[in-house]
Formats: sequence, structure tokens, C-alpha cells
Amino acid sequence: MITYQEAYDQLLILVEEIENEEVPLDELPAKIRRATELVTFCQERLRAVEGEYQEIMEKMPKR
Repeated sequence: MITYQEAYDQLLILVEEIENEEVPLDELPAKIRRATELVTFCQERLRAVEGEYQEIMEKMPKR
């Protein structure tokens, strides 16, 4: 299983390669697909962590 940080790091590398036109044209669709998968994974992970945080905060005693 990939971690959020690993996915984020891979995404940064892919974006840099694409922006700097370092990706051969034939590889571009696969790189874009992978970047999209990584973005989706990161968004889902962030939502999950946010939900866990909210759940914890709701259980905390009120001051």
C-alpha cells in the first residue's frame, strides 16, 4: 500500500516532468493517467483523515 507522502512525491515528479516537457509524447497519456490516479488517492486520503479528525474532535469533552 502506498502512503500519502509517497503518492504526493510521485505526483510532484510527474508534474515536473510533464511541465518541463521531459515526457516523450508516446508516454504522455500513461503519465497523465498515473497523475490522475495519484491525485484521486491523495484527495481520498485527505478526506479520510479529515473525517477521522472530526470524529475525534466530536468525542472530546467540551470546555
